Amino acid sequence: MEGERQGLWQWLKGRSAEMRFVDFVLLTLLCALQYPLWLGSGSCWNVLSLHQELQGKEAVLSQLEARNAKLQAQVADLQTGNGAVEELARRHLGMVGKGEIFVWVVPAHAAANPSPLPARQANLS
Repeated sequence: MEGERQGLWQWLKGRSAEMRFVDFVLLTLLCALQYPLWLGSGSCWNVLSLHQELQGKEAVLSQLEARNAKLQAQVADLQTGNGAVEELARRHLGMVGKGEIFVWVVPAHAAANPSPLPARQANLS
């Protein structure tokens, strides 16, 4: 083993300056080729961060898909029956049907600071 080390050392010492320069150029080229692998746009670290970003976007996408499915169900319900349209009109527009009586219940904690009636509901009383 000792003889092999001395032989390698003697071999390196015996090489000419031109060969050492070629070795240096080859080593530099090898390092330059390794740079993109470790630090460039396709590096391991960059790929890892892109995977984490992808997981976050997939979570948001699944939430949006659930919301879209809910909206599609509402659209289908609105297209097929009048019950959904009537419910939305009652909730958002204050619709009162024929023969119905409008009753507005004011919560006890809101009695100290009453809010005015909306114009469309005030005319129904």
